[in-house]
Amino acid sequence: MMENTGSLPWALISVHVPKTAGTSFAEVLRRIYGDSLRVDNADRPLAHARGERRLAALRHACATASRALPEACVHGHFMPLKYAFARRTRFCIWLRDPVQRVVSRYHHYRRHGENEPHHLRWGLVPGLSLEEFVRLPQYRNTYAEYLWAFPLRRFDFVGSVERYEQDMERFVDCFGFARELAAEVRTNCNPERDAGREYRLEPAQERLIRQCNARDLALYEKMLGG
Repeated sequence: MMENTGSLPWALISVHVPKTAGTSFAEVLRRIYGDSLRVDNADRPLAHARGERRLAALRHACATASRALPEACVHGHFMPLKYAFARRTRFCIWLRDPVQRVVSRYHHYRRHGENEPHHLRWGLVPGLSLEEFVRLPQYRNTYAEYLWAFPLRRFDFVGSVERYEQDMERFVDCFGFARELAAEVRTNCNPERDAGREYRLEPAQERLIRQCNARDLALYEKMLGG
């Protein structure tokens, strides 16, 4: 069943930071928006240097300034700055405990990403250990890098992956959708783990992740504090 979203006076911009349940959430958005959903994964911010991705987002933001988007919903891997100046938009994002997100991203890379050419540019070589991955500058503080020039307060909805079911209800209430259309869908979990369980780490590993992602931890704690 699809929502009647054609009459909505705004477009929903859904930012998918890697390993924050974004693939599962995309299924919810498809049930709500149907063909009115556009998936925008072309930017791949972490595949580019900091200056490159920021300049690209700024250029697109200027190109769409004061213009309404043709789609009812856009979801994907992009910096929210890209759509910051478009007319009649509302923004949403899901965040996950930064320590768990980093570990999940590492295991996703080990399963699926060892043959992607751009990874070698940033030091993602086959056989990389978790500690070596955590120390790579390109993959530190991913939340902060995605949210450059777009403060957390600009989002109409910020959900926690750890509270996915509860916050999904808050999401549909925030935007006026039917709750039955937002049933939990988890299609991108690690097949080697049970859904909902945390990755177990050695104390030294957790300390290292926290040290290398201090800005992300601050953003996450700010989100939890409301």
